Amino acid sequence: MHKALERRRAEREERLSRARAFAEEAQKALSAVSIWVYGSVARGAFNLGSDVDVFLVAENLPEHPLTRSELLFRWGPPGVEPKGLTKGEFLRALAKKDAQLLRALRDRVLIRDDLGLEPLLAELTGAGPRS
Repeated sequence: MHKALERRRAEREERLSRARAFAEEAQKALSAVSIWVYGSVARGAFNLGSDVDVFLVAENLPEHPLTRSELLFRWGPPGVEPKGLTKGEFLRALAKKDAQLLRALRDRVLIRDDLGLEPLLAELTGAGPRS
């Protein structure tokens, strides 16, 4: 394998390991969670300054957006940019076929799916998670 390709794969894996660390901390605090990496890291199109976009779904999250963001950022290692919805919010968005959500999560890497949401997402996006 070409050294540049090996290096690129190692860089992507390092970014995904940050997402896994986030998922581990989130799961400890929230119990059941579903978490995906999306954006440039999921597509393999990241660059040196790219962050790791992480999308989390949990049963209960704070209602106020700032309180929710504060909670999510508490678990993330540097370079992880988390966003999150409650399971109810996520299911309502899927039922509406929310274009923004479906577009964002079309290219994704599944990190954890305690809530069993990946099959629903795969059905609506027409694509499964990347590896």
